[in-house]
Amino acid sequence: MLWILVISSALMLSIPFLVPHTGLVMLFAFIPLFAAEYIAAESQKRHFWIYYYVCFLIWNLCTTYWIYNATLPGMIAAVVLNALQMAVIFRLFRWVKGLASGFLPYLFFIVAWIAWEHAYFNWEVSWPWLVLGNGFATSIKSIQWYEYTGTLGGSLWVLLTNALIFRIVIGKIKGGRMMLSSISAVCVALLPIIVSHIIFYTYSQPYFEPSSGSGSRQFTVLQPNIDPYTDKFSGMTQLQQNNLLIGLAKNALQESCREKVENGGAIAEGSPTPSQFLVAPETFISRSPLIVENMPSQNRSFNTFRSFIDEQNSIPDRNLNMIIGAVTDKFHYNHPYSDTNGKPMPPTPTARYLKSGNLWYDRANSAIFLSSDGEYEFYTKSKLVVLVETIPYKKLFNLMSRFEIDLGGSMGSFATQPEREIFVAPDSVKVGTAICYESVYGDYYREYVLNGAQVMSIITNDGWWGDTPGYRQHLSYASLRAIETRRSIARSANTGISAFINQRGEVIASTEWWKPASLTESLPLNNELTIFVRHGDIIGRVAQFLFVLLVLMSLARTLGRRGAIS
Repeated sequence: MLWILVISSALMLSIPFLVPHTGLVMLFAFIPLFAAEYIAAESQKRHFWIYYYVCFLIWNLCTTYWIYNATLPGMIAAVVLNALQMAVIFRLFRWVKGLASGFLPYLFFIVAWIAWEHAYFNWEVSWPWLVLGNGFATSIKSIQWYEYTGTLGGSLWVLLTNALIFRIVIGKIKGGRMMLSSISAVCVALLPIIVSHIIFYTYSQPYFEPSSGSGSRQFTVLQPNIDPYTDKFSGMTQLQQNNLLIGLAKNALQESCREKVENGGAIAEGSPTPSQFLVAPETFISRSPLIVENMPSQNRSFNTFRSFIDEQNSIPDRNLNMIIGAVTDKFHYNHPYSDTNGKPMPPTPTARYLKSGNLWYDRANSAIFLSSDGEYEFYTKSKLVVLVETIPYKKLFNLMSRFEIDLGGSMGSFATQPEREIFVAPDSVKVGTAICYESVYGDYYREYVLNGAQVMSIITNDGWWGDTPGYRQHLSYASLRAIETRRSIARSANTGISAFINQRGEVIASTEWWKPASLTESLPLNNELTIFVRHGDIIGRVAQFLFVLLVLMSLARTLGRRGAIS
């Protein structure tokens, strides 16, 4: 009986991450697990930790097994350790349940889980893929209120609804009158859905009117579909890849121009041409020699794309800018190798030493902005994938370096930057660019908008995971970011899925998996800030405060009981 209940919970927790539009299953997913815990407590079942740990293990395995495509040890570590953290929270819940009765232990569980999710976003070993609120990523009509709460508002909704319904069931079993509790549960479960649908169907996309042109801009996303295992870093040369992308871009721009003329959308004579944007995938320029940020014009690939943009802008009614991913180096000239005692003295925590040049340098996963006026900018990815782009707690765990995952020569700790820098086109349109994993972190992602982004782009390479739920989950999480910030998104993925997402979180156009493709769409600009963008993850911060308070109260009660016994 217990195994049936815990496996039922594991499967119900997994379904929303695997089957589109099933997010509401999350509102009941913990009930079988709560029932199993209740039965185990009543029967004084020993070693119940095995049951709930297996529950979380199955959930993690069913939803994130696809990591094995890149690394089997990494997948095992992610599944085992993530499930362990969940199990620790459930064990704390059982501890408090032994000290207090009624709803308080369930309140503690809710607070503890949300506090953990909030903290998890900022740890060096961070894998918040299965935040409960992410389970609604394909059920966007039910979560439009994320613009106020962020994703952890969804986590609160899930936990509170599950706890209330289960307490009602237990009360009914014991013959209690649960009218008020039933009304509360119905309100908690249904009101967010009703409010969300009202917001969804009444939402109108505000946009900013720049000094020139309309309140929208044309974006073209490119999907070159280069296999990261056989071609990206070993099979095709960088020159071949550049030619492939430029050919794809030329065809997309010609098609877009033809459609504009057919639809009577040519720019009036004498009117300034609004900026247009090409968006290419993460780490597209990644073969040696890498672009050096201090002197990019010495790199052949940089000059190739710079020339391509200049050539396109010589065509009438074109004002083209480009965002493209690259692995870049930045040299720290005139910085000594060591101090007066001969101890190595790196200029940054992530700097590497180049013996042949007798200098330090940083390597980064970057986005390059090639402006239509001939200027350029670099943005450095700063939410790094553990064991792929960074070694966590390196001073304490140097042994972990042997488990680094080499995804195309990008091993080692990459550089980061403190600010979410945005790109500004010559006509003052402001575009934020999140690189791959950065789009999973809502509280982090909102900083692009705080810094002025009127529209967002996401560049990624999801080909590592094969044709599995991984790349589809990653795409769906972008819808959450669109709702939280009310910014449209242009998403370019090397091997799919590339897409456009509007401010309501709807995918309005997308490519197929594993096919070269391009998409062009006009995206509205927005200068308004949502409550979540302004204030961040309030729910998570409050939960952390309450968690500390409840733990201290529980410890005090435990010590009081021991004192009474003695």
